[in-house]
Amino acid sequence: MVKFIVKNRFVWMLSASLVLWGGTVLADATKPVGRRATASIPYAGKRATAVVFTGVSCPIANRHAPELAALAKSARARGGQLVLVYSNPGDQAEAMTHAKKYGLSDATVLLDSNQAIKASLGAKVTPHAFVLNAEGKVLYQGRISDDGGAGQAKPRGAAPLHHELADALNATLASKPIKVTKTEAVGCTIEPLSPARGGQRAQVTYAEHIAPILNANCVSCHRAGEIGPMALDSYASAKRVAANIAQVSQKRVMPPWKPVDGHGEFAGVRKLSEAQIQLISLWAESGTPAGELSKAPAPPKFAKGWTLGEPDLILKMPQSYQVAPSGADVYRCFVIPTGVTEDKEVVAVEYRAGNKAVVHHVIGYLDTQGRARKMDEAEAGPGYTSFGGPGFLPSGELDGWAPGKLPYFLPDGIARSLPKGSDLVMQVHYHSNGKPEEDLTQVGIYFAKKPITKRLGILPLIAPLSIPAGEANYKTSSSFPMPFDAKAIFVIPHMHLLGREIGIEATLPGGKKLPLIQINDWDFNWQDTYNYKDFVSLPKGTQLTLRARYDNSAANPRQPNNPPQNVAWGEATTDEMSIAFIGYIADNENDPMVKLFASFLGGGKR
Repeated sequence: MVKFIVKNRFVWMLSASLVLWGGTVLADATKPVGRRATASIPYAGKRATAVVFTGVSCPIANRHAPELAALAKSARARGGQLVLVYSNPGDQAEAMTHAKKYGLSDATVLLDSNQAIKASLGAKVTPHAFVLNAEGKVLYQGRISDDGGAGQAKPRGAAPLHHELADALNATLASKPIKVTKTEAVGCTIEPLSPARGGQRAQVTYAEHIAPILNANCVSCHRAGEIGPMALDSYASAKRVAANIAQVSQKRVMPPWKPVDGHGEFAGVRKLSEAQIQLISLWAESGTPAGELSKAPAPPKFAKGWTLGEPDLILKMPQSYQVAPSGADVYRCFVIPTGVTEDKEVVAVEYRAGNKAVVHHVIGYLDTQGRARKMDEAEAGPGYTSFGGPGFLPSGELDGWAPGKLPYFLPDGIARSLPKGSDLVMQVHYHSNGKPEEDLTQVGIYFAKKPITKRLGILPLIAPLSIPAGEANYKTSSSFPMPFDAKAIFVIPHMHLLGREIGIEATLPGGKKLPLIQINDWDFNWQDTYNYKDFVSLPKGTQLTLRARYDNSAANPRQPNNPPQNVAWGEATTDEMSIAFIGYIADNENDPMVKLFASFLGGGKR
């Protein structure tokens, strides 16, 4: 072992890794509790050592940065330390820059260049955390906390309930027993150094097989300036995270698509076939062969500026919104006067998230009665906070945006109504990413240039609920008869954090059952507007039935209450909803029932 001194920092060159004292590190490992850690981890002389594996482009690890920074500072003051380990091959050159960027100056950075530390602890994902005592014995291993981000153990939208790493480290520093010694680490796969090549698997190449899949399904979000945390629009960028691509595609976490096959035929399906998933896995396992890159299809080109062309009306938030580096997600409603002095027909809406690093999705509501303005005035800062919806029954809607959703023009002759004097209530879902950010989201509105014969209406299906604490299989349902002939254009299911399944079925007058949508793995973080490939006829008398299931037990990893509480309908994070919105057009716009129905729901003039 060779010792260096650089600007009052000690540098050890170990057989497997480079350790920088006073720098910053994220580590990923899984040593069985009770075993002794590798000698490469500098635990000697420390009352307790927290080891955390991390990755430069892993959003789950980055989300924990503020929590780790506070832990590192606290541990150092008490005779302990936080060691961050970078094991991904592509992260070595960026580790120090990454650590400084996320404010981890009180941690120690450790470069696991040949993955010896990863192997000794058994780490497979980032972040994976460990706590060692002064003898290097592993006393805790698992997650940092249950604040894992979208798709992870704890969903975005609720503050973490458990902080197992901090609890274990603090207990060790105080020479007290650890209550929870092991949890499951959830995160990004640590990329292998050099996967085995050869055989049939080597025939799967990026140029011939993988680039077409990524271009068609991933690049729209995973490119510079978009919401995806890593780019996938080149061989170099895809190769760097190949194991992660294989992992999330196998689990069908990505691309995000929740509807069950056979329950509605939708446009814009974001779903890989089994054959495509297998190709990605074979490519990652066989060493990510490039193939003839000169023959690889170029990534798709995307419009700069407004995708649909210059809008007729551009609305934006009154001022930028500051997003904290950590904490529970924020659902902020910004009230924006439309300024229209006459009723308008809207044929397209395009939202442009100002900062896609922290904007998860946007929903547009209309208010013609000034209710949102009062709520805005009652709360400090720009806008007001409301979790499930705008906090009132809106007068209408103005579409929305979610990752992967592209703006579109409604079919000829169909439009949304934008009443004169209305306010746009733009609800933006913000999630922290480990460092301070700000956002200024705007929306472009396109008015009809051709005659409009059909106006888009919104039919809400609502089921009652009162979920007892601890109930793991609570079910609710409701039915509603169509009061006139109509055609469904899209559907939007909606629940909160306890929701597990939701489905809508139409029973036609003749008794035929027609499934409109079914989601068996509801995730609040991946809501969407599901547009039907072809309009769905709903004759008068069609019975529309909504069914939903909830898990309010302590075993539910998305549980927002500790311990579980009785849950009723409401807007708060800890409340629930059971609702779906069906976008429709009436066959006969002059039917008195159509006008009465639209007036009752506040959908604008007809």
